Amino acid sequence: MVLDKEQEGYNGTPYRNRLVISEEQIEKNREEYKRHFSVQYMEAFCRHVLNHISNVWYRPRFVGFDTLPQRNNPAAPLIFATNHSGMAFPWDAIVFIMQIAARELPMKDGIRALISPMLTKYPYMCPFLIDDLWFKAGCINATLLNFETAMTLNESNVLIFPEGIEGIGKGFDKRYQLQPFKTSFLRMSIRYKTDIIPFMTINGEYNNPLAYNWKPLTKLVRKFGMPFFPLGLLAFAAAFQPWIFYISLPSRLTFVIGEPIRVYEFIDKPYDQLTQKELKVVGEKIRQQMQQQLLDAKRTYGKKYYDIRSLLKAMWRHKRYFLRYFPPFWPFVMTYFDVNYDSNQGDSSLKITFRKCLKTIVRRPWVLAMYLPIVGWGIIALRSWWKMRRG
Repeated sequence: MVLDKEQEGYNGTPYRNRLVISEEQIEKNREEYKRHFSVQYMEAFCRHVLNHISNVWYRPRFVGFDTLPQRNNPAAPLIFATNHSGMAFPWDAIVFIMQIAARELPMKDGIRALISPMLTKYPYMCPFLIDDLWFKAGCINATLLNFETAMTLNESNVLIFPEGIEGIGKGFDKRYQLQPFKTSFLRMSIRYKTDIIPFMTINGEYNNPLAYNWKPLTKLVRKFGMPFFPLGLLAFAAAFQPWIFYISLPSRLTFVIGEPIRVYEFIDKPYDQLTQKELKVVGEKIRQQMQQQLLDAKRTYGKKYYDIRSLLKAMWRHKRYFLRYFPPFWPFVMTYFDVNYDSNQGDSSLKITFRKCLKTIVRRPWVLAMYLPIVGWGIIALRSWWKMRRG
């Protein structure tokens, strides 16, 4: 996710100092940037929950990721960029980040994602209503200040989605069609002389297939903080079982890395003299390049988007972890982890017991709303309204 229109500047005008964040602002923002993030929490969440979901439900393949690209500029993070999978909860991004993090701890070569503030502002956009889960897992609100802070802190690489909200809101009829790019990631690449590492996400379009964007409905739900409402079979099913809204079908996710893009080599004038129009032209060239790579990767890796045979094999191999990877249990398992995780006790704090299950329900009773037909949404809405009112 990238920055909003207000932060994008105006056509024909230079990228002036008014859009450059001062060192003082960055210094003040450092604590906010780190406030909820815990490497220990993320690592444990990955090991006890997400690895089981990933290894069985999504069975990710990483093509060209045997070793992560080396930074061309050691003083600045790499900027990873990928396509959005339309009309679906962003499990493809979650799987990618967690798998890379599991390999790259400590986080110097790990990846933190810039995500839409809509996902963090509105409680019902957090997976299964787990407060601050996006932040705890290392995500950052996509603001100019946070982007600059990430680049200057240089603690991990950065992941962005150049299509922005338009990418996640595209319907199934526009699958694998990149929407126009925003330009904030180009500015950062030029300013810090760091490479953009494109990669193509394949089969994520089938997480929620045959779901479409009806513009009048999208306009309506955005007033309530939802970036889109996917009109399709899963949305219909979610009315009767709210947990379905947060999950997806078991697509075989494949991530294919591309060649580094050195935007700073495309520019023949000082950074602060660049205009928005010039950046848009560069962005369109990069979009077309990534579009071709995306289509090529789709032809190679997108033929068996569910690969049922590998799914059944994975389910059999991990049958002892059935309660952790099968979607109906995701709400309770994730909530159980969040309630019972204790960094001082380590893994022993997460041993599943009847007493801790009761503790989870007592502390987070709304997790039961995930399983209540229709009325569950009323409970979720009331809880979200109360949470937002408290600020």
